[in-house]
Amino acid sequence: WYSRLLFSEYAGQKQIGERSSLLFHSAVAPSRMVRDIPNIKLLICLRNPIERAWGNYRFTVLEGLEPLSFDDAISCEAERLDKAQGIWKEVQPHAYVSRSLYADQLETYYDLFGEDNILILSSELMAKETHTTLRRICDFLNIDPNIELDLPASYTSPMVKDKALQATLRDHFGERFSEIVECIRTESSMEDLSLLEEETQYLEELRLNLVMGKESLPTDVRSRLSEKLKDDIKRVSKLVNFSVEHWK
Repeated sequence: WYSRLLFSEYAGQKQIGERSSLLFHSAVAPSRMVRDIPNIKLLICLRNPIERAWGNYRFTVLEGLEPLSFDDAISCEAERLDKAQGIWKEVQPHAYVSRSLYADQLETYYDLFGEDNILILSSELMAKETHTTLRRICDFLNIDPNIELDLPASYTSPMVKDKALQATLRDHFGERFSEIVECIRTESSMEDLSLLEEETQYLEELRLNLVMGKESLPTDVRSRLSEKLKDDIKRVSKLVNFSVEHWK
């Protein structure tokens, strides 16, 4: 099932792979991976955990799943995660702080797969030194470092004016909501989304509820979040080969 789902187009390429941020923090995935596909190589790309938490929050608001301010959401995160049911127990859209803790996961993967089979990358360096990072990845995977690769466009999540309206519009569009938001964010066509003529008004409301651009994390909230994450950041600094001094 796994091979059919993700690798049906395999045609003898030297290296193939998949990506999932859920695997990193899963309680069961690492042991299953080492049991079923033990000889894989792992690329782990880490973002400044403070910015990761803020980006996670902004995206959850965009998805119409967050009525609270970031500060309030952090305060009640543990309670929300404990009460999560069904698919939300796995996806955990409100795991802003807990998924910004990296040290335990890194140690687990090192223990199971060995450091030689894991390449840990800095998200910030990947953005600034993209081609250099890609060459490191190619070397790690034993493929031609001069391979021609098209770099994808970079889109930031827009800001939401009214969180309650965003939730209401999510309820209206249902399963299509995420795709519609993605089309707006990337200015893509919505021809395949089967939008009805009477939904034009809702679509316009959604467009008007979004403001392109990135909202900055308030300084006081950043300070509190930095305090929450400082011990984990210190542990991570000893597990990676790049500086995390800017993670504050």
